[in-house]
Amino acid sequence: MLKDSPLTVQVRLIGVLASAAGKREIELEVPGPETVAGFVSRLLETVGNRQFKDFLVDSGTGDPRPNVIILLDEQDCNLFGGLKALVQPKTTVTIIPVAHGG
Repeated sequence: MLKDSPLTVQVRLIGVLASAAGKREIELEVPGPETVAGFVSRLLETVGNRQFKDFLVDSGTGDPRPNVIILLDEQDCNLFGGLKALVQPKTTVTIIPVAHGG
């Protein structure tokens, strides 16, 4: 992968996600615009770590949103359609775990 390639996306992982992935930043090649849902699947394949998947995705629904906030260039993806929002090449995706109390 080439740094700053027009078909890459920078991923920043915060907290337990960085610990589970073993790194704070990942650069992913993308074929072009891709939905957040598709991008999350690509990220899970790239990291290939069960603990990372458990932290990222809700096991009952397969939806990452109860567990994390996903930012596209520092803005919540839910402002742009949630899992249907498009991740464009050169986007910075930041994934922040959410702590829940009960």
